[in-house]
Amino acid sequence: MGNDSLPDCGLYRTGVSLVSHEEQVTAGCLVSFHNHSDRGIPMVQTPHNNENNRWTFHDHGFGVEDPGFLRALIPLKPEGLYVVTENHLHISEEEIISERTLVQLGYNRSADSILFVAKQKGNTIVFPTKGFRFESPDFQTTLQPVAFSVSKSKSNPTTSQTLH
Repeated sequence: MGNDSLPDCGLYRTGVSLVSHEEQVTAGCLVSFHNHSDRGIPMVQTPHNNENNRWTFHDHGFGVEDPGFLRALIPLKPEGLYVVTENHLHISEEEIISERTLVQLGYNRSADSILFVAKQKGNTIVFPTKGFRFESPDFQTTLQPVAFSVSKSKSNPTTSQTLH
């Protein structure tokens, strides 16, 4: 498989186990795929730690030389903040997530999607540590990324200038 036919870098659910690493990279697990590496071949990294509903991945990865493994990768949206774009998203018969609701998209180690619904607490938006799990990523077409930035300044708001 040439570099031009490799999948894009990003998060994927594995469709099959990785040959020679079947115990570490099983079928149906979350991986971070890179179509490049210092070894000159694609590689996958497995989840290491989840903090604030986001994964960090192991520093070391596993080289991928099996074209069948690459063809079986199922692409996933990046972890992050999204807005539900359809009328609503059914969680169960009783629960729905309304259109334009802010959600955080995350995953478990099995690459099941997890939606964490934003809540307002005072002047803060918070995301819970437990969310709604979806086995299939098909619903992700109802999510639109949210583009914004937040200042990481440590300035004290009481001493900052106020603009009128």
